[in-house]
Amino acid sequence: MNHTSLLRRSGILRFGSCLALAVFAPAAAGTQMQPAPTEPDSPIRLSSNENAFGFSPTARAAMIENIDAGSYYNRNNISDLIETIAQRENVPVSHILTTPGSGPVLEMTALAYAEEGKNVVTTAMGYTQLTRRFEARGGEVRYAPLGEDMGYDFAAMSALIDENTAVVYLCNPNNPTGTLADPAALRRFIMSVPRSVLVFVDEAYLEISDPPFESNTMAPLVRLRPNVLVSRTMSKCFGMAGFRVGYAVASPAILDNLRPYYLGAPTYLSAIGAREALLDTEFMEFSKRSYQEVRNFVTAQFDDMGIEYANPQGAFVYFHAGMNGEALREAMAERGILISGSRESGVEPGTFENWARVSLGNLEQMQAFITALKEILES
Repeated sequence: MNHTSLLRRSGILRFGSCLALAVFAPAAAGTQMQPAPTEPDSPIRLSSNENAFGFSPTARAAMIENIDAGSYYNRNNISDLIETIAQRENVPVSHILTTPGSGPVLEMTALAYAEEGKNVVTTAMGYTQLTRRFEARGGEVRYAPLGEDMGYDFAAMSALIDENTAVVYLCNPNNPTGTLADPAALRRFIMSVPRSVLVFVDEAYLEISDPPFESNTMAPLVRLRPNVLVSRTMSKCFGMAGFRVGYAVASPAILDNLRPYYLGAPTYLSAIGAREALLDTEFMEFSKRSYQEVRNFVTAQFDDMGIEYANPQGAFVYFHAGMNGEALREAMAERGILISGSRESGVEPGTFENWARVSLGNLEQMQAFITALKEILES
């Protein structure tokens, strides 16, 4: 696999001044945004796809300013957040449903659409929160094989759709492989799915992928196809994982199907912070740039080490470990670094047993990971 085109080495040369301290200094505010703190002597957590670059300083300031009103319900603030999201997505407010993270959207979809005799079509080696719940509710999960370079095989997915298919689920960029679908091919596939089938596109990591967000999001199809749902989270690019904010973009009819299983809205302070974070484009661009530069650092190191990896476009890199992935995870944990193992799904057990997923932290954390990886592979 040739990964030369993936690297922007000039970005790596600038990396020391930008991310060694992982500081964001908004020009207007004149303040610095440090990464989220961790407990002293805690392990380096590169297993949960969290943002090591902090979150919007304007969101932080807004939450602090409003904290004394935390004894009140947040109805007005949720409305303000929904209006801001609707403007961003260019849809009416009736097309937005906010949730505490995007995970509840996946859970509600499985609860609403799964039943015995129905199936969900997805890809092997994909994100499994929706499909696990769907199967637990008595539905069938149908896995299409991975396509070229661990991407989607849309022809294989189409072949699995039948009269009993309730949902087609895609995570784009995919998790754990991190690959990004060709937007034209993805649009053609979505438009080919029968209107009776819900097409769920999970775009949790799309803001931090290399290509322009606007040309890769499937949200505009929501107004063209009433069977399309796009989910987003504030946990990744926006760095608000601990505040739990996400949302669905879909037709009112689809959202009405989900509402009987609604798991609640974001909290009062989370809604205030999320709205400010959406408006803080300066921090969002900083976060995206930081992720891109760290990805390039890691893939450059992997190239030097001769390690194969899937084309990473999310907050992590999926790589061939050169040893059992679970054994590597355990060896890393002994060195105070947490990563994920192979995260297999929809394949024969052991197919990817020598693969692992490492989340992207800041430069110092990734240098520690690379150092530990070299020690483990040489031992």
